[in-house]
Parts: sequence; structure tokens; C-alpha cells
Amino acid sequence: RDAGRYKPCGVRDPGRYNMRPVETALVILGPVFLAACKQDARLADARLRDPVVKDVTIAGLTLDKNATPEMVTFALLQAIKEDLAAGKDLEARERAFDKQFDLAAPSAIHAQYIRAVAPQHAELIEPRESVYKTVRTWAPTLGHYVGSFDFSFEEAGQRMRVLNVSASSRRGRGNVEERHVLLEARDPDGDPNAAVVVKVQLVREEGRWRVWWVGFERSTRHLPTDQRVGGTIPAPKTG
Repeated sequence: RDAGRYKPCGVRDPGRYNMRPVETALVILGPVFLAACKQDARLADARLRDPVVKDVTIAGLTLDKNATPEMVTFALLQAIKEDLAAGKDLEARERAFDKQFDLAAPSAIHAQYIRAVAPQHAELIEPRESVYKTVRTWAPTLGHYVGSFDFSFEEAGQRMRVLNVSASSRRGRGNVEERHVLLEARDPDGDPNAAVVVKVQLVREEGRWRVWWVGFERSTRHLPTDQRVGGTIPAPKTG
């Protein structure tokens, strides 16, 4: 498989996934940036498949219609940790990527991709391409802060804050149920000015919470003290 998997055109090789927020700006906008490239070398060797929303078990959690946004976010962070830890083991990276792909919200991702990249050519872009390109940006986007994801699910209630999103914030996606999960992430080099708040945006598709956007909260680097406890998280259904 292609060793340059996470190397979008024109962006330095993020093999160590240690990009800071400024550097991740290109990665967060990965689909838009990739669309401007004359060719995408990864797609030539990519194992594209149709995205399907289904029950999956990741990080010991069964992510079905009863799974909470916190559960899905925790599983995603663990899959990203696996991806980064795999290093040059391409098969291990593919397995970790598959888990991230299974947590994607394909309808929301595809709609946003079309709006951002080529609204006038929507019929030319397949969901399996838009979802694949989007999901493969998630690990390098958060890679610099992966050390902040080293906690158990039982600790998630103390680390995560879940926000309901009003209809006016849904950017024209219609009557879609949405949640934002926020998590403080420290700079591994100890720079307090490089701390961030990770934001994972989820919607319900096929009755299940799934991820459509991964990035950072722009307005702050820290959660207010009264927002650091997201409340009691129900005991997970394990698989």
C-alpha cells in the first residue's frame, strides 16, 4: 500500500503527526485543498468502498443506536491513537483507519464536501471518495495532541463536554440532530500557548451518532472550569 497515505498534495509529510494548529489549517481543509491538486496519488492505490453506517465495536464499546456522542468520540480518539502508534506498519494503519471510517457520518460529510469543493459538479463526486478523503485527514489533524487522548472511557465524563447545536448552526443541512464534543488537549512540548480545545462534531445517521467534522475550537484554548465535567456518562455496552 501507498506509504504516503497522509501526505496531501503540497503539504509536508506529516509522518510523525506532530502538527500544531497553524499547520493543521491545511489539513482541516484537506478536502478543499486536495480537490485543487491535479492528481491524488493516494486514490490511485486506495481501497475505496461505499461508506455504510452500521453497528461496530471499537475500543471495547459497542457503537449502536444506543451509543452516546461521548462513546463515539472516545472510540474515534482511540482509533487515531492506534493509527499514529502504528508508524510504518501499513497494515496496522489500515486497520486503524478502517475504524475511523466506520465512525464517519457519510451523508453529512459528502454534503459538506460538495459545498466546499465543487457544488457545480456534485454529480461527479462519489460519497466513497469524499468520505475517504475527509476521514484520512483526521489523524494528522489531531496528531500533535495524541498524548492528551490517553485516558479510559470511565474518565471521559471528566474530560469531555457535549454541546447541543441549535438548528441555526447547522449550516443548511436541514433538521439534523447534532452534537459537539469538546476536549482540552495539552501541548506535548509543554507550551501553554499551544494548548487547544479539540472539537468533534457528530450527527445522527441511520439512528446512530457518527462523526462528520474533526478540528479545533477557534474561540478558546481552554474549557471554562464549569464545562470540564460533561456529566455522568452511562455505562457502555461492551462487545
